[in-house]
Amino acid sequence: MELTNEFNLKEIEQVTRDYLSKLDLQKMIDDSSDKRDKIMFIEGPPTLNGEPHAGHLRGRVFKDLWYRFNTLNLKNVIFNAGWDTQGLPVELQAEKELGITNGKSGITTQQQIENLVAQCKKIVSKFHQKWIDVDKKLGMSFNQENAYWTYKDEYIEREWELLKRAHENDILTEGYRVVAYCPSCQTSLSHSEVNQGYEMVQDPSLYYKVKLQDEDAYLIVWTTMPFTLVTDAMVGFNPDEEYVYVSVGSETWIIGKIRLEEFMKEAKMEDYKVLKTVKGSEFEGKKYTHPLLGNISGLEKMSKQENYHITIAEKFVDVNAGTGIVHLSPANGEDDYNIAMKRKVEIFSPIDDEVKFTEDAGKYAGMFVRDADEEIVRDVKEKNALVRIGKIKHKYPLCWRSQHKLVWLARREYFYMLDRLDDKAVDAAQKVEYFFDQPKNRFLKIIKEKHPWCISRERFWGCPLPIWKCTECENIERLFSRKEIVDMADDLPDGPNFELHRPWIDKISIKCKKCNAKMQREEFVLDTWHNSGAAPFASLSDDEYEKTIPAPFFTEGIDQTRGWAYTLLIENVIFNNKA
Repeated sequence: MELTNEFNLKEIEQVTRDYLSKLDLQKMIDDSSDKRDKIMFIEGPPTLNGEPHAGHLRGRVFKDLWYRFNTLNLKNVIFNAGWDTQGLPVELQAEKELGITNGKSGITTQQQIENLVAQCKKIVSKFHQKWIDVDKKLGMSFNQENAYWTYKDEYIEREWELLKRAHENDILTEGYRVVAYCPSCQTSLSHSEVNQGYEMVQDPSLYYKVKLQDEDAYLIVWTTMPFTLVTDAMVGFNPDEEYVYVSVGSETWIIGKIRLEEFMKEAKMEDYKVLKTVKGSEFEGKKYTHPLLGNISGLEKMSKQENYHITIAEKFVDVNAGTGIVHLSPANGEDDYNIAMKRKVEIFSPIDDEVKFTEDAGKYAGMFVRDADEEIVRDVKEKNALVRIGKIKHKYPLCWRSQHKLVWLARREYFYMLDRLDDKAVDAAQKVEYFFDQPKNRFLKIIKEKHPWCISRERFWGCPLPIWKCTECENIERLFSRKEIVDMADDLPDGPNFELHRPWIDKISIKCKKCNAKMQREEFVLDTWHNSGAAPFASLSDDEYEKTIPAPFFTEGIDQTRGWAYTLLIENVIFNNKA
């Protein structure tokens, strides 16, 4: 290697790079270390939807230093690169480049899906080259020849093996639950994703009244989401707390005792009189009249059921907020939904994939739910049910990708029921040696939550869920490998070597074993965090995994305690069914 006498940093860099490019350093290292015990490094895969920034590069330098230190200490380090290639980050970029402005709703045909997938692959290829160029400039040591790619068929099949084990151990379930849903991305999010994006926002603060049917009194109810009056099913009291009947003008109002004075100040009402005090438990099972029933055809039908539009007494009700009386919308709240399930209350959810009200919402049909807030407040006022409308600033989750306000919706999804792991994940997290207490304590707290993980996404570019359901009898077939799919297939339009992505996997025809009707694949793909969390076993053979995992070193930003570190640990515990 020859350098000129002139001090020119760019020239020095180029000459050095040219010299190093002629050396097969990887082969030299491999040849000198092939007889030593291997230690594994699993790369936290960068997403190939943009160019690397300073934060990425800082992390890669730390990893490279660890590799060099251990290599110089004569250790045989497997230092393969890894690339996160699927999911919303890439798909949203593809939509933008294709000029798709109405999101998922603008992609309805197999050809449109194929075009989107092709664009996703172009984006992945383009940004992969940009990352490689930067890695070369930094002198990174990653083994690119053995890199793993989350969209490759062989990776997807290994990821399916995890689903199989989750199913066998009753961790994988399907059903309706209230999940966080992004109106912009038009898909659900996991609990961990939700916790990445809380910000201070301003919402309506609506106090309204509903009339009890068996006595001349009104319940004063509070909500920050007026649109949920469309899906209202119950009104909740805390059974152990006290509530007061209050004379206000010619009406009698019922309010939580602990909130009475503060609420009356907020409502600017000085002339009132407490008539009596009762326990919240006394309000169990009273029917009330919803003020907007005439506007909402579907809700009007639901209200005729005996257990609809009744008051309930449940300990989760917080008497320190609002009036101590809460309205319950099982279609839009986790606690509300759980109470509805316990009490066998039917869920009324007239909301479509675009988060617009359907025809069952009557007057509000076709409106985006949050846009309906103002009209609903006007209608409440028109019905003489408005007590007070104001604004409240509070923390609320935004989508980590689109920055759109999330909406909570009852939807049919696939979940990992993490409570069924018992304490295996907690035990595994406690076995880790941490460099600092802050990430350790944060991580352990998150793992102990054991919140169900919604792993399904209603999108296109991702690892497809390999589950087929009969269109007639709803029989289910879970086919966790290409071979199982091919063996069950009635028709393979693209042959046995079809690509394991949409739309090709959706074309496969399978007949139901029970009734001989057509089966359709569940049109879900997996959470992109599930893709990257599968890296240790999806990128390695069973033998390699057995010998080298757990890997000895992990370094990422603290945000990854709810991201890759979380999914990595959870998935490996599920895969092994042990800590």
